[in-house]
Amino acid sequence: MNTPTHLLISSVILARPGDERGGKRWNMAVIAGALVPDAAIFVMFLWTRLIEGASELEVWSTVYWSEPWQSLVAIGNSLPIYAALLGLAVVSRRPVVVAFAVSALLHLAFDFPFHHDDAHPHFWPFSDWRFISPVSYWDPEYFGTLVSLAEATAALALIAVLWRRFSGRLVRAALLMAGVSYIAVPLYFNLMLG
Repeated sequence: MNTPTHLLISSVILARPGDERGGKRWNMAVIAGALVPDAAIFVMFLWTRLIEGASELEVWSTVYWSEPWQSLVAIGNSLPIYAALLGLAVVSRRPVVVAFAVSALLHLAFDFPFHHDDAHPHFWPFSDWRFISPVSYWDPEYFGTLVSLAEATAALALIAVLWRRFSGRLVRAALLMAGVSYIAVPLYFNLMLG
């Protein structure tokens, strides 16, 4: 699943306008939790493309599968880490950390059924096992075109919900950018990877 969709799902489920549940700190934790599982992938992409000058094809066919990137992706997608963090946050009564951990766990839950060749080891460090789904969020050989269309449709519905819930200019600008990403990202990958 694409990162903007994770942000939208977590925001619809967890984020609240105004001062509900701690207000801005709560919502920032929700956003951070939705982003952190993909953080190593973004750093890897920017590093290898901008600093090392790797081609788009090289990034996704070679670099992504190499160390230290696979270990960093495993850490960022570890169900045991976020579950432990959630448990500690509940026991210590840290609601903002609860928001972060639940948002990250939502990210993992929605990633799990949509990764085929690029599945993550969600049970790291206890296991390197990966669920190889018969469905991919991007690969046309594994229903990726259909899943992408369904994801984009769901994203537009999520954007509409958030648009009604939040009236701030910054939030609405971010929602517009998220909507544009569902057109721009597929176009980019089609142009770069054919």
